[in-house]
Amino acid sequence: MRRSVLALSLALLATPLALVPALPAMAQELGLEPNRQMKAVLPDDPDGWDMSAIRVATGALPMYSVATAEATYKRGDIQVVVGAARSPTLYKAVMGSIKVPSTLPPNGKVEVVNGKNAIVIAYPEAQVPLYQIQIAAGADGIVMLTTRTGNLDDLRAMAKEVDFEPFPIR
Repeated sequence: MRRSVLALSLALLATPLALVPALPAMAQELGLEPNRQMKAVLPDDPDGWDMSAIRVATGALPMYSVATAEATYKRGDIQVVVGAARSPTLYKAVMGSIKVPSTLPPNGKVEVVNGKNAIVIAYPEAQVPLYQIQIAAGADGIVMLTTRTGNLDDLRAMAKEVDFEPFPIR
């Protein structure tokens, strides 16, 4: 029972609210600005992709940190949301699951993405498919890449464009 509660909790964290269009607009109405340092992490218009305006991250990221930024990248019908945050709480949670993979959600695994340890989650058979990569960065950072219209290869390619330099190193 405890494992299923933990898996459900992690799955809820893994479900980005960034794909809900009203939330970024609400954050902007409140006058919240994306963190400059985290904006620098996001890829600048990778080849073949159109980048949205950078906004305050939504979903799990701001629940644990105020230093956030995210953008949506589109290529044809594929959309990838890339979010960056500095959050000791999320960083510890991601690193804990990387070190103890038995705590991962049912369809999660640990792999190296862009030279960094990451949690890779795939629910391709879900009614609305979900793919996500959570990358621990620096001493307290996390980068989340999420898609419901693409696949893990799209996320891995976008992860290669992320600049991890703004995250302080331990």
